Amino acid sequence: MKAKHLFLTALLLVNACSLIWSPTATVKKFMTASQKGDVDAMTRLFSRKAFHKLGEETIRSNNQNFAETAKRATAAGGAYRMENIQETAFPDGKQVSFFYKSEKGTDSIKLVFVLSKEGSEWKIDSIGGPESDLIKSDVPATTVAMLPQETPATPPPLASERVDSQTKPATKGQTISGGVLNAKAIILPQPQYPLVARVAKASGTVVVQVTVDESGNVISAQAVSGHPLLQAAAVAAARNAKFSPTKLSGQPVKVTGIIQYTFAAE
Repeated sequence: MKAKHLFLTALLLVNACSLIWSPTATVKKFMTASQKGDVDAMTRLFSRKAFHKLGEETIRSNNQNFAETAKRATAAGGAYRMENIQETAFPDGKQVSFFYKSEKGTDSIKLVFVLSKEGSEWKIDSIGGPESDLIKSDVPATTVAMLPQETPATPPPLASERVDSQTKPATKGQTISGGVLNAKAIILPQPQYPLVARVAKASGTVVVQVTVDESGNVISAQAVSGHPLLQAAAVAAARNAKFSPTKLSGQPVKVTGIIQYTFAAE
């Protein structure tokens, strides 16, 4: 009987430890610290990988901005809570995504954390992370990349894209570079100004990298620069853009390029 009690006690301890050291638990600690404005606690939750890549000063600065933005959003939209938490495994760690939704139901921020394990603890590598499927919600959603992202220049056309129409006909599935595509759009919806971005007085230009299929529809869109609070709105608008089909040697081809959106603080 004593052995049975010891086994049950050990089992409970293991379960408790798994909860304490889970990726979601780390994210919850970060969000709680941000609500309190405890930048030191937020910073301690980042991984050595993140420190090596960005440096402590950059991480602390971004955490300070995160905490201040959360404070302003709470003042405008009431208290926020985590909803629709999803934990996904991938080869190098785990991803935790969720909606940070105001209790008033006026705004919802989608946050994506990427974490890796250091010893027995899960540490944050980045906030923003790879784009994932949107979770259904009845309020607007904003995917926030709080850590800075490298801004890639528009890639030059590949050798396979520089086709001489008189010597080499276009092949099916070929993709060419189109540069800035704003002026080439036949439908270019304007993005909505997210409430959280309005509260934070976020402004400036967001650059969205897109791929347009042979019919002129946007089949992929990803923000490559611009204020984090404005990126998701720009991406959502870019996905609804429409272009005239592009042809090379008489054959329709895919086009990659960028769409630029400028937001002015009100």
